[in-house]
Amino acid sequence: MKTKEIKLAIVAILSVVIIYLGIIFLKGLKLFSTDNIYYVAMKDVGGLAKSAEVMSKGMKVGQVKDIQYDADKQMLTVAVELNDGLVPTKGSYANITKELLGAPKMNIVMGDDPMALLSRGDTILGSAGSDLMSAAGDMLPQIQQMMPKLDSIISALNVLVNDPAIASSLSNLEYVTNNLKTTTDGINSLLASDVPKLMSKANGICDNLQTTTQKLDMVDFAGLSDNANKTLDAANGTMQELQLFTNRLNNPNSSIGRLMNDASIYNHLDSTAANASLLLEDLRLNPKRYVHFSLFGRKDK
Repeated sequence: MKTKEIKLAIVAILSVVIIYLGIIFLKGLKLFSTDNIYYVAMKDVGGLAKSAEVMSKGMKVGQVKDIQYDADKQMLTVAVELNDGLVPTKGSYANITKELLGAPKMNIVMGDDPMALLSRGDTILGSAGSDLMSAAGDMLPQIQQMMPKLDSIISALNVLVNDPAIASSLSNLEYVTNNLKTTTDGINSLLASDVPKLMSKANGICDNLQTTTQKLDMVDFAGLSDNANKTLDAANGTMQELQLFTNRLNNPNSSIGRLMNDASIYNHLDSTAANASLLLEDLRLNPKRYVHFSLFGRKDK
């Protein structure tokens, strides 16, 4: 009987130890303390409890060991146990953060100088929390002040939405959109069919221009220029001759100048032409005076 009682006692003791260790494990408590403890002085812990997580830069770096209230200073002293090797720097401060549905946590913001380290047991200054719920509570008065303005804005929007001009503008916008779609389809069709044809014709024109350019390169422009110069020289000679002829015409001492400029010569020619006309007329009327035909010889008068 005694052996059974001893076994039962041992099993009970082991069960209690296992349960205790399980509770410690579930709470996140360390079985053997490292004495890496620092203190945070705060006026309000915002519902922070023992075994709460201590965060820094978004990761868990320790847990709350104890919370004590100092009646003389009207302050709360929070003992936090940090992980081994983590040492806060001077200028660090702590605040309380709370998620929407989560438990409050302590967040430690490290100082700027990584070489100025605090010693174990030093006090870190605590500041007011910036959790979501407190921020929402601070925003409620501002939201209440904005509600009348929001009502007026919503009323103005309702009037604007119910304005027939808006419906007309939307209809016009739909019409413009349809026109743009039609134009875009036309442009796409143009790019798909006509533009390749135009490009083909442009390529043909470029080929023709290239062929023409090659033919022009084969033309003897120097010879053409010499021929043109000769033609111009001949024309200049002709012009000079015409100028000389004109000078002769205008010169009253030359034969042709006298003929062109002397009125008496003109009168003589005119008189001669008139006499010749009379002679021809008389010849026509009296041919026998001037022409005699005889089969037997001429008869003297």
